[in-house]
This record gives sequence, C-alpha cells and structure tokens, in this order.
Amino acid sequence: MNNFFSFPRASVGTPVAALLRRPTAEAAKAGSHARTWEPGIIFSMLLAGFAFSMSAHALEALVKVNPEQEQHIGIRTLKPEPIASVPLARAPARVSLPPQNEYIVSAAQAGLVSRVDAALGVKIVKGQVLARIQSPSLLTLQRGVLDAVTGFNLAKAKLNRDTTLLEEGIIARMRFQETESDYERYATGLKEAEQILAAAGVSEAGIETLKKTRTLDSFMNVVAPIDGVILERLATAGQRVDLLAPLFRVGKLDELWLEIDMPQERLKELRLGDRVLLENTPYTARITAIGQSVSAGSQSALVRGVIEGRPADIRPGQNVNVQISHASTDHLLRLPIAALVNHEGKTYVFVRANGGFAAKPVAVASTEERHVVIHEGLQGDEQVVTQGVAALKASWTGIGSDE
Repeated sequence: MNNFFSFPRASVGTPVAALLRRPTAEAAKAGSHARTWEPGIIFSMLLAGFAFSMSAHALEALVKVNPEQEQHIGIRTLKPEPIASVPLARAPARVSLPPQNEYIVSAAQAGLVSRVDAALGVKIVKGQVLARIQSPSLLTLQRGVLDAVTGFNLAKAKLNRDTTLLEEGIIARMRFQETESDYERYATGLKEAEQILAAAGVSEAGIETLKKTRTLDSFMNVVAPIDGVILERLATAGQRVDLLAPLFRVGKLDELWLEIDMPQERLKELRLGDRVLLENTPYTARITAIGQSVSAGSQSALVRGVIEGRPADIRPGQNVNVQISHASTDHLLRLPIAALVNHEGKTYVFVRANGGFAAKPVAVASTEERHVVIHEGLQGDEQVVTQGVAALKASWTGIGSDE
C-alpha cells in the first residue's frame, strides 16, 4: 500500500510552519511513489478540521430532553411578548388635576353656615345646592335692588309722560332731554344693583322673584359651579365665615395629570411623548412637560404626564409608582427575568428545538423588576423556557465541559 494518504510526522511542539516548509523522511524514502504534502493542501485540511470542531461545538448547544424528562423537571415555556418601548426608569408620582378643572367655592357674603348639603367625595352637577348661608349683608344688597327698581319705575313714568307732552308741543325739548337723562341713569343704577346681587350668589331667577314679590330674604344658597366631585369640604354647619372664605374644593375628573419626581441625572433620557405605566394598574400616561428646574433638597425635577382615558379608580392626590419607557422602532421582546442564563460572560435563553432545548445567545436592552427586554437573538415566535432553567443549564454546561 502506498503512502499517498500518509500524514507528515513531527515531534510534539513542531511548528505548523515547519511542516509546511520541509518534506518528510517518509516522502524522501518513497521516491517517485510518494507525494509530498503541499502547503496549500495542509492549510485546507487544517481549515476543514477547524470547521468540524466548530460544528461539533455548536451541536453541544442542544440539551436533549424527552417528554418524560421534561415533565419530571417541570419545564414551562412561553412565547416572548413583543413591545414597542424600552423601559427607562421607575419613579414616584402623584395624581393631580389640571388647573382649569379645579375650582374653589367660596362664600359670596359673610354670614353663618346654616346647612351643608354636600359630603366629601360625592358627585355633583352644575347648579346643585352645596350649602346655605344666612347673611345680614345680603339684606342690604336686596334693599339696594328694590330701591333701584323704585327709582327706575318712577323715571320710566316721567319719560312716558314727557314724551307725550313733547309730541303735543306743551314742553320744550330741553326738559324732555333732562327727563330722558334721568331715566338712563336710573336704568344703569338698576343694572348695577342686580349685578352686585348676582355676584353675591343670588341667581337670576331669584332676583326676578325679589323684584316681583319685594320680599327680603337673608338666606342664600351656595351652588356648584361645574359638574364634578367634592374634593374637599371646608365648611361646617354653624360656622361663621367671612367674605370669600373657601367652603368647598371641587374638580372635574375627565382629565387627570401625573406629577413625577424624576432624578435630575435621568432627565436627559426622557422625551416628550414617552409612555408612562402606572404600576399595579392597567392605566398609562404620556409625558407632556419636562421641568426646567431642580429641587435643591431632593435633586429631582417635575415631569408631568396626562393619564389616558378616564380611570375610575385613580383619584387626585393619590401617590403611585410609575415605569417610564421610551418608544423604539427596534425589534423588542419582553421575557420573565427567570428565563435568562448567564454563562462565561454571555447571556442565553433556552428555546424549544427538535429533540430538546437549544441555548441561544441574546442581547438585553433593559432590565425591569421582574422582566427583561431582549433586542437581539430571538425572532419572537420561539417557545422560551421560563421554568426549569436551572436544570437545563446544569445539563448544558456539563455537556460543554471537558469531562
């Protein structure tokens, strides 16, 4: 048998370059019947061996598990959840009302609170009576309206009379103009008295009733200015209140804001429109404003967001924890943090494959409290192991060892 497939022999430690340069002793003895190994042939065989070695190593990524073993280990899998944003930070926040949706109902006149009809937290409608106040100063305002009505009626009668006399040529035009001027002055005075009484909290219907009946009433109603909810009750029956003393704080709950305390070193990561998740609730918000000043004590800045929708179980003044995330166009997947495997400085997950489970390297974009976000290594349709990971890792690292 010839030596056509014989390998050049060398002692341990012989450099590969030396084998490429010199013919072997066997080749010299064989003469024309033996072939020396050309450097190109040897290099090709080395590459083939290296490729075979890499292929054998790749096969070790599969942990063979049959259905009985899978059930015994308690392996559970799930499909990764696709997401469109990357979590940035967690922070405390407070629920608040927009300024345009919050109102203070105050006493239009000083007096005694005789009755309170609205309790804390109840829903109210515009015009609903919230309380009743007895005010002696209200009598003065009502008398002013009645006096103005009397003067106006007299001026109106004089104007009608002088109009007839002017048409008949009995009086001069100058006298008619004086009468007309008095009428306009009394009409303006009546409007002024009515406006003052309206500002004191008397409705337009109440003013008309006063003008018809000419009956004074020292009691006035405190009514709701909007449809909303009683957020705070500051009045108690029997309490004496001053002019413009606050009695109730009411608010419209059709829009709620979040006031987030964000550490100043994280502000540069935020963008307007970033998504905010209220923890332990299904509700989200969008960032609409990022504060430009930092609190000297806490070194945090105010970040404001608008809660989406009309949450029924979120209330103004409530403290919540929020998770802020940044919108991304990358392919992002969320997995339970228990699915990760760390080995030799790299991160892997086990996915279901033919005959068992394969270890796939992944790249982590961010880590949450109980989840991680993956941006490389998975397509999204895999079944990823979330329970029984420790047993698979032990088997996997044992197969990959030199034992």
